[in-house]
Amino acid sequence: MTLRNAFLSLHGWAAIAAGLALAGQAPAPDRRVALEPTAWPFTAIGRVNVVQGPAHRSHCTGTLVGPRHVLTAAHCLFDARIDAWVKPHQVHFVAGQARDANAGTAGIEAIRLAAGIDLRAAAQPRDGGIPPGMVGRDWAILTLRQSLPGRPVPWRVLPGAELPGSRPGAVVALAGYAADRPYLPVIDRGCSVRIDAPAAGLLSDSCESMSGESGAPVLLLEADGSAALVGIHTAVTNGARVGRAYRSATGVGVAAASFAPALDEMIRPR
Repeated sequence: MTLRNAFLSLHGWAAIAAGLALAGQAPAPDRRVALEPTAWPFTAIGRVNVVQGPAHRSHCTGTLVGPRHVLTAAHCLFDARIDAWVKPHQVHFVAGQARDANAGTAGIEAIRLAAGIDLRAAAQPRDGGIPPGMVGRDWAILTLRQSLPGRPVPWRVLPGAELPGSRPGAVVALAGYAADRPYLPVIDRGCSVRIDAPAAGLLSDSCESMSGESGAPVLLLEADGSAALVGIHTAVTNGARVGRAYRSATGVGVAAASFAPALDEMIRPR
């Protein structure tokens, strides 16, 4: 499968408000389970709420990677109706949301997009796909108006890795706010991920996911209790339609190498 035909048009992104997909065979039985976000690193994962207008709202998933910084998928912030990016005041982050409870909320002060990303309709190929060069730029960093309590999730660059691989006791997990359970996260714990596949700066995963989980962290959970974000999930592949959403047992996303330099510059971890 080529990168071009692995994705819907940008208008498809906006319509399902989370994750790109191709209609295909029905996915395997759902491995996702509900997660009560009471322990780290799941307390740092939250909903990225976007208000495009009075009757147009959507959400994706984001991760607190610094006291005032959240990492998510860029396409969540593009309003295809007006062919433009949303403004910071249209976005709000809710950390660790569990029904009516949460670990903190904040408005957005600024949005940093990958250099050169262009999701306008005029930039799309005639076949309705997106230029392959845009796929690895599908990330955004949100600067919050105030710091949120709790421990952010560190990121780790692992070029060419196949995870969990031979790491004793390590587990790969994908957790996010899916369309079928938008106010309580779900998790597929025990899937796998290939870094720099199908191309450098990207990742492919075997994690069960659904619309709403765009921007969700692909986590490497180590046996010693540590955790790191090795990339973000941005799209399901070979997805089956479930109502207005898509669900699949495979996906693609952006590897940490693509956004790590920007995070290093903005957060300057020691």
